[in-house]
Amino acid sequence: MAIGDIIVGLDIGTSKVSAIVGEVNNFSQIEIIASTKCKCKGIQKGKIVDEDEISLSIAKAIRDAEDEANLKIHSAYITVPGKYITIVQNSIIKEVKDKYAGISVKDVGASIMQIKDIEVPEGKTIIDIVPENFILDNGEQVQDPVGCLSSSFTIQAQIILVDKEYMKKMNSILKKAGVELDGMVPIALAERNLVLDRNELNDNVMLLDVGARKYRNRSIRRKQIYLYKYYSTSEGTQ
Repeated sequence: MAIGDIIVGLDIGTSKVSAIVGEVNNFSQIEIIASTKCKCKGIQKGKIVDEDEISLSIAKAIRDAEDEANLKIHSAYITVPGKYITIVQNSIIKEVKDKYAGISVKDVGASIMQIKDIEVPEGKTIIDIVPENFILDNGEQVQDPVGCLSSSFTIQAQIILVDKEYMKKMNSILKKAGVELDGMVPIALAERNLVLDRNELNDNVMLLDVGARKYRNRSIRRKQIYLYKYYSTSEGTQ
């Protein structure tokens, strides 16, 4: 991210659409410069039931955010409910091209390309790779292995898959609203990074989010989400 970059996020829930606009400051932090919301009933029980309703709500939230931030919004990231997300844990060992020069950016990039080589279930597509740990050949765990002297390293990562049909529908909805899709952000991962501190990330933790019509349970074990449950508050498990 460069200083002055504008980042827009959309959260499409069961009762409203929320838009948030951030600007990257001189400290590479994102400052919130606008936050809006608009009522929406286009999603029920986590399912898209009215694309036009969602599109109109997105357009209204975006217009209000443009007025508040005094800028034009062309694209945005959107959150994705857990029921449309599949998270696959994977790890590989990568040999370093030049062990005397240390692990390079190219070595790390090649490992990320290699770790996503999995059997993708029918109807799913990969939207992101989230590296969690890098383990050097001496057993040391590091967050950034670039420059470390090691003949090989192990990368552990979460591979994020989304339902193709949901992605297709959301692209269509955003297009109707005049907004391009920058990317998709799983709600479970976003909340994990926002709510938990460093110690909690390395422990076994459950997050419980109680909403107007549903509640969600995320169980996290040492940074990795291994259980995601969605419940309706009125009609039992969905």
